[in-house]
Amino acid sequence: MARRRWLVVGLGMVLGGYLALAALTHLAALPQSPRGEGEGSGWEGKYTLPSLEEVIQSVHDLDVQRVLRMYSAQHQQVPASTPPVRVLVSSTWRSGSTLLGEVLAAHPGAYYHYEPLMPYGLQQLGPTQSNQNEVEGLLRGLLRCEYQLADDYLKFAFVNHDMFMRNSRLWSMCSAMPRTKCYTPDTLARLCSLFPVHVMKVVRARLQLLAPLLSDPRVRLVWLVRDPRAVMNSRTSSVTWCQTRACSDPGYLCSDLTADFSTYLVLKETHPDQVMLLRYEDLARNPYEKSREVLTFAGLTFHRQVKEYLDDHLTSDEDEPWSTRHDPRTRVARWMKVMGFEDVVRTQYHCHSIMKSLGYRLFTSKADMDTGNAVGLLNLP
Repeated sequence: MARRRWLVVGLGMVLGGYLALAALTHLAALPQSPRGEGEGSGWEGKYTLPSLEEVIQSVHDLDVQRVLRMYSAQHQQVPASTPPVRVLVSSTWRSGSTLLGEVLAAHPGAYYHYEPLMPYGLQQLGPTQSNQNEVEGLLRGLLRCEYQLADDYLKFAFVNHDMFMRNSRLWSMCSAMPRTKCYTPDTLARLCSLFPVHVMKVVRARLQLLAPLLSDPRVRLVWLVRDPRAVMNSRTSSVTWCQTRACSDPGYLCSDLTADFSTYLVLKETHPDQVMLLRYEDLARNPYEKSREVLTFAGLTFHRQVKEYLDDHLTSDEDEPWSTRHDPRTRVARWMKVMGFEDVVRTQYHCHSIMKSLGYRLFTSKADMDTGNAVGLLNLP
């Protein structure tokens, strides 16, 4: 079949015809994963920067030619040692995932899948729901640059610009062509497959639902947690959209945290090199050190562009709910100064067990809050 006649360009065969590079060279085909990928098959070797000129010359669409040429200079900034890796950031609303996602996406080889489950609204998706296979299929397909079965996702993204705008490299290329063309599966597949690194941020799926994605050895899962008292304070005081019980009820939040913690412990045993736990408070207080740690976990370097992102954003001060332009070190404990003690007690009632496991200190009085000492050591088995 035509889709199987892929011509490998660049500096030679990498990963037996690694998807992202092979997909660029055949215009009639959407990129597909090699047989066995995602089913435990390993990968070896490193990403090798290809020459784009032959690909550009083979493209008949002038708009696609233009964006490929525009991307060429950026493409050369990707370190030749960059591995083909998929970094999945799993968290929940108002837990700092936007900051972490952008830090990882600042790497020059990164393509950012921002909130692909946004079309599902303010609910938490678990493994027992009827749409489990649909959700898993969407996420797995996006990580493979397969958009042909993502019609609902693309329609939603077309109306909600933020989903693509957060992917600054994709958006810059989309801006150089008719907007409708950028949302077609064929064009997106070509642009997506330029990148060896994929970063995906999800806040609507529990770890047990995401666990099957680890069958692809390229996937690295970062479970980002935050003090549930800070999360609830942010949800109630910073935004107006948190109206569903899944978002506004601390009982739901703590139940999700507890379930995720149990899943994390299992995954840490079964996939020790693919799973990482990160507390937002640790990232906020040591953003450079922790960013380097997460990048190292993913097999990536602390690239100059990542440092430039941190330098720029940590020295800015935008007091907006979705902004990442502020120094989190000055804000990480602010919730203790504004949250009512009754709300603190209510959240702790539901969360006391998981809070102890994650190293968050319980407050017994308002005076405890005034100390600003809420984070202790992780209490992992």
